[in-house]
Amino acid sequence: MRGRGRPGREGPRGRKGGGAGRGALREGLTTALSVRHAVVHFPDGSSERCDLAPSLFREESEFTRPVAAGDRVRVETERGRSRIVEVLPRRGWLSRLRGGKEQVIVANVDQVLVVGSAAWPRFRPRLSDRLIVAAERARFEPVVVINKIDLVEDRAALEERLAVYRGMGYLALATSTTTGEGVDVLRERLRGRITAAAGPSGVGKSSLLNAIDPTLQVKTAPISDRWGKGVHTTVKSTFHPLAGGGWYVDTPGMRSFAVAGLDPADLAVFFRDLAPFVDACRFNSCTHDHEPECAVKTAVVQGKASLDRYRSYLRILRGDKGAPVDGDDEEDEDLDDEAEDSGAGDGGGEDDRASPSGAPSDPRP
Repeated sequence: MRGRGRPGREGPRGRKGGGAGRGALREGLTTALSVRHAVVHFPDGSSERCDLAPSLFREESEFTRPVAAGDRVRVETERGRSRIVEVLPRRGWLSRLRGGKEQVIVANVDQVLVVGSAAWPRFRPRLSDRLIVAAERARFEPVVVINKIDLVEDRAALEERLAVYRGMGYLALATSTTTGEGVDVLRERLRGRITAAAGPSGVGKSSLLNAIDPTLQVKTAPISDRWGKGVHTTVKSTFHPLAGGGWYVDTPGMRSFAVAGLDPADLAVFFRDLAPFVDACRFNSCTHDHEPECAVKTAVVQGKASLDRYRSYLRILRGDKGAPVDGDDEEDEDLDDEAEDSGAGDGGGEDDRASPSGAPSDPRP
């Protein structure tokens, strides 16, 4: 199989060591982040708000910010003031493309909950597939969750989609924080792991956390009555310790997600259902779009691979300005969201313009 196109970089670094006359260095985990500060959790169980050293900020960096939630860092304390002076090498990071650079949503997790909503807001398969690709690229195991399943009467289309993901080896769950469906399975899956939850605003990422660990009582907000979209309750990626062990990273909702650091030639290998057919294509440089004798397209036509997933592949491959995908009625998701760059937040609202059949647009009177 062709190269996987995985990240070969270790991530940003600051200077090493404390230097003469400097305070002692401690290592910790960044559990929350703002523009110039971060909360660092230390092995002794303590947490501390730390400045970001000016040396961390480099104009030539390929990242939008020098430190991300989930980074392992070295902290120097001098005269009662602590600051992060070095970011240790990352073993992976979930990121998207923002202004030509990588915006890291979270680093060094074990798995990513790709959370969508059965209804209100409607499920967006293209965004979910993009997040799965980003998680695969980062070497984080994707777990697919369709929440608010209690809001649909006919769930056949959603169950069919979950079956596609399960067929690829993913854990794929239908959940409801109202009825409790799927919550126990999800709680067990999170035990002892560092898990990031990613998806649009309003799909219930914070509500799932409260259902998994009721002692946390993370703030949630209702869906906007006017727009039918999620409200930005979570404005930055934040780590929450779970009673059963592990961490749950609640990330900001997003309306757009352009996968960062991805070579188009390697895209197909991040689609588990398409990857087995890649090496059978006639041309080594096949993009699986327009070329003749393409084994991937043949597999789709023969029903050996999902047509809908192939459409997701083409949407990512062609990008915002690419040719439209036949039969795909979901509008582009990769629209710039200026609200996501305000303040300390990494996320914004979401755009709910496509849904499988059976999902009502508004279940309320």
